[in-house]
Amino acid sequence: MKQKWKTGWRRFVTGFRRIAAFFDRNYLLRTLGYALVSVLAVGLIFYVGYHMVDELQPGLELADAVTRTVTTTVEADAYIMRSERPVYASYTYTGSVTAAVADGGKVARGGKLADVYAAAAPEIENRISEIDTQIAQLRKNDAEDRSAQTTTTLDAAIYDKFFSIAADCAAGDCGDAIARRVSLLVDMQKRAAVRGTGSDYETRIRQLESERNSLTKQLGDNLETVRSDISGYYYAEYDGYGEIFSADRIDSMTYDEFEELLDSEPRFEDTLCVGTVLSDFNWYIACPMSKKEASALVDMYDCSVQFLTAAQSFTMDLYRIIPETPGEGAVVILRCETVPSAFDFTRMQKVLISTVEYSGFELPVTALRVVDGYRGVYVQDGVTVRFRRVNVIHESEDGTVICTGNTQENEAIREEVRLANLRTGKAGAYDETSFGTYYWIEENDVVIVGGRDLYSGKIVG
Repeated sequence: MKQKWKTGWRRFVTGFRRIAAFFDRNYLLRTLGYALVSVLAVGLIFYVGYHMVDELQPGLELADAVTRTVTTTVEADAYIMRSERPVYASYTYTGSVTAAVADGGKVARGGKLADVYAAAAPEIENRISEIDTQIAQLRKNDAEDRSAQTTTTLDAAIYDKFFSIAADCAAGDCGDAIARRVSLLVDMQKRAAVRGTGSDYETRIRQLESERNSLTKQLGDNLETVRSDISGYYYAEYDGYGEIFSADRIDSMTYDEFEELLDSEPRFEDTLCVGTVLSDFNWYIACPMSKKEASALVDMYDCSVQFLTAAQSFTMDLYRIIPETPGEGAVVILRCETVPSAFDFTRMQKVLISTVEYSGFELPVTALRVVDGYRGVYVQDGVTVRFRRVNVIHESEDGTVICTGNTQENEAIREEVRLANLRTGKAGAYDETSFGTYYWIEENDVVIVGGRDLYSGKIVG
């Protein structure tokens, strides 16, 4: 029994020595070193990764609060209504008409309007009409102060008309493109005259008159001279709708009666029409639209109306709104008190009517927040995020809003904060939030329009 115990002890000691030999001192130190380095490496990886992720996060998107004025518009079909009387030849049924008065020119009762020639030559008629338009515009320009004319403004007008013509052609509106051509040519001639690279206005007018006389001789015998039986403003183009869309209807016209006008056919007499004479300098446009769109015009005295085809704008006043009863439609009647020369009076044209102007800070709608029941935005004040209240007065379809602040209330809050800090004798002991409110947005505030985890008092930068 004693021998067995000794044998077991020897085996235990031998095994322990083997284990001790395996885990010698140097090996343990090396193992501990490897483990420590591994832990440090993993920690370093996590540390660097944390800061890299923080750097890769999108920063704050900022925008300055700068006052802007935005005008809302309504696009509509405008039907021109005028007090006009078409003029016909007394006994001539066919031929070419050459106007003796420029479009929009004044004519007295009994004054000469046009000559009718034997040859029916539309191309020559059109060219003579273009020449008359160019001569009228050049004479008007020659009478203006040339010192106000610069190549910069003329270049801008030329580029606008060139690209408008290109857009018309791309859209297949060749008629509109041709209508803009004469105005483009006149602007090019003006630019050449201003720069001194072309002939002056008088020389160019004489050249055009010479070409006109030459073309007129090609039209053959003068069959008739047509004169006006009323005084007014003459226009060579007449579409047959003058007596249908008459301004005399405006005061008593109902919505249903206007709808009936749209289905009417043009009316002409048998003899040749040489144009129309406006007996009144007032002319009107009737614009069908919804009652909601028309309501934006109710409180307006006047507005700007842009004729998209003619690329011209006029100031017009609200004359009448004709409601559809019952229904959601309306017809807005606008009046212009100026008879334009060389204006395309096509009966129906697309227009943009400027309705309401809003002045304030234009910001993305995504910048808006609600904090403690207040609607506002976050701003960056140095390295600190602050909340500012806003009053949204208009929201656009493009995702922006126009908002305003309240300077007077800000001054009152600042005074209250100043007095409170003065009583305590500690600067910064009180701010606006101590009184349960926030400052309003102000000019040149740096608004945060994009950012994550925002709150008032957060340190950024």
